Amino acid sequence: MKKTLLITLLLGFMLFVSGCFKINNPPVISLTGSVSEGQEIAPMTLVTFEWETTDFDDTEVTSQFKLYRNGDEVLSVVDTGEAMYALDEEGKYVAEVVATDSMGAQSKETISFKATNLKRELFQSGAGLMYFDYSDYFQYIEDEDFGIRFYKTASEEIVPAEEVTVRKRLNLLDTDDDGMYDTWEEIPNDRPDLQTYVYLPGYLIDYDTLWVPYGFEYGEKSIRAYYAGVEGPYSGYVLFYKFAEVGFDLNTVYARWVEAHVFGYTLNDYGEAYKAFALRERYDSDEKPVISLSTPDGDIGPGDSFTVSVLTENVASFADLYDVRYIQLSLWNSEGLVLESVEFGNFMAGLKDVGTFKSSDEAVTLYKAFLNGADEAEAADDVFATLTFSVPEDFEGELIAVGLAYEGYWDTYGTYPDLPNPAFRDVDNGSVDGFIVDHEPIVFLE
Repeated sequence: MKKTLLITLLLGFMLFVSGCFKINNPPVISLTGSVSEGQEIAPMTLVTFEWETTDFDDTEVTSQFKLYRNGDEVLSVVDTGEAMYALDEEGKYVAEVVATDSMGAQSKETISFKATNLKRELFQSGAGLMYFDYSDYFQYIEDEDFGIRFYKTASEEIVPAEEVTVRKRLNLLDTDDDGMYDTWEEIPNDRPDLQTYVYLPGYLIDYDTLWVPYGFEYGEKSIRAYYAGVEGPYSGYVLFYKFAEVGFDLNTVYARWVEAHVFGYTLNDYGEAYKAFALRERYDSDEKPVISLSTPDGDIGPGDSFTVSVLTENVASFADLYDVRYIQLSLWNSEGLVLESVEFGNFMAGLKDVGTFKSSDEAVTLYKAFLNGADEAEAADDVFATLTFSVPEDFEGELIAVGLAYEGYWDTYGTYPDLPNPAFRDVDNGSVDGFIVDHEPIVFLE
């Protein structure tokens, strides 16, 4: 009897303890938009956002979307799952979704982007190098659906050590049947029968507005059509229409052909069907100088410490080519994390590396100069710096994360010890561009 009573009490105690220490996981947010993180767009653009929330504890979730311009709220909606905003002013924008479950746990996702009046055919954005393809005739396309197809130039070896430039036809393929093209198929130029068009709407009616084709945006990882509002409440605005998640290699000549009719004639009759273009940069796609973060795999929680390496790919060689003598980078970190140390190794071969840093509660700025003088004894490697963080035992935050910063984070994170934008200076103290900073953060707990 006593044994049975003891077992009953133990089971009851275990149930009580397990109830007291139940872990409530915060909701998970998936936020997407017609603009991407770090992108630069023009004013008079209709931007759209969609989000989904998932709660693994099956509690009720409330989500609130807010859009900020230069830190001021310009739009707020609750529990709609989608939002639209007619962006008509320059500025720095942050789209934010905060999800809260019935037990009070919260999560947040953001997309930061800019609107500027600077219009260019070839421009650099947070999503990489972009080419804008525009024709005055596009807006007068009469077809209900019109076609576009692409070509590329390539080198082929005809005899050893001798190459010839050839044109190849391209098909866009949707390999996972999700409605978005995601890969290229190359076809010999002498097989036009195998090449297909991608068909796009000759017009759209959305948001009570009539939209007509305006142009195309070509990037390394995406292709989008632009539609201009011509009738309705959003007349004069631009709407994005993404149809491909694959793009174009740097420094390769491509061409497009648009099969459409304008005023009873084909675009070819006006000399507007065919156009060559290239995403021209000082390096090829496999030589891009990229700065990113890396950390050993593993779970991190209160009481743990972890290291984050600022890795570089092709950065030292690119910096050497353009006589870079100074690099400045900033990282943000979750509130409550403690920066324990920063270590600088030998980064630039043949020069003396001098490094230091400044830190605040939620950020650290790294400074590194490369001077004439005796090079370090150890071999140069691709690690710009290694940072060690610790997580206090009493850490109560919902997010343990570290990321490379840029101005899009000014309004969403704490005070920086210095300007968060990266800086690259040459031997004459002039700015050097072309470096690519990967702002994807490392997230251990969310």
